[in-house]
Amino acid sequence: MSGFAFQSAGSLEEALAVLARTEGETRIVAGGTNVVPAIRDGRQPPALLLDISRLDGLRGLREEKGKLWIGALTTLAELAASPLLAERAPALYQAANSFADPNTRGRATVAGNITNASPGADMAPPLLVLEAEVFLTGPAGHRSLPLREYLTGPFRAALTRDEIVTHLTISPQVHSAFIKIGLRRAMAISVATVAVALEKATDGAVTACRIAFGALGPTALRAPQAESVFLGRQPDSALFAAAAAAIAGDIQPRDGLRGTREYRLSAAGAILERAFSLAYYKEA
Repeated sequence: MSGFAFQSAGSLEEALAVLARTEGETRIVAGGTNVVPAIRDGRQPPALLLDISRLDGLRGLREEKGKLWIGALTTLAELAASPLLAERAPALYQAANSFADPNTRGRATVAGNITNASPGADMAPPLLVLEAEVFLTGPAGHRSLPLREYLTGPFRAALTRDEIVTHLTISPQVHSAFIKIGLRRAMAISVATVAVALEKATDGAVTACRIAFGALGPTALRAPQAESVFLGRQPDSALFAAAAAAIAGDIQPRDGLRGTREYRLSAAGAILERAFSLAYYKEA
């Protein structure tokens, strides 16, 4: 690979200084699982690749003040091996374990996955239902915004050219789950994904419900019409049928190489039932 400059930053301050003074497009890399294959496939490289993989302060997973703090450079392998995540946020834990292959999980970072903003980004649906907040640092200081606002379109995120994602926070939810359909096992690009997070009363009635789909629209999407079907109810076959019908108003599937619009609508209903059941019957 050639035609671009490469620089490695030893601190967040150094990385921000490089971004501020560099003219032309700069791409931040840590795992490199998106940008490096794209360059190898012949896409126009940026003027500079800025490696921030040595910024250990942007790694880790811990619980703080009722939230889970996830460093931007935390790898999906680290998420997939976390007992804390498995217990407190199963949807994200399951998504990490279904992502690509072990070697890729060992390099890919959580911030890289959402900042690439692929419509089929596996981490996006669980992060949406876990009410993820994205924290960024730049010359103007610090800011944060909900993930639903961070994802602005296909392969577009609300990250300015001189900002760096430092971490995310999520709201733990034991009653959560993630399901993915691909065309084959391992390294499959998603045909459809869904994440569910819910709360229920002592009588089993659903009191809160968040549903998000991936690979079924320009970005990962919340499904408010399907969510409303479950409120105040206990799941049964009629309720799942009503939710499957409501999905058509929430998602935007298209015909493509990985399936027709009709197939994807049908798949969305099927995986929603599976994910909802996993989340609902999970022991707290």
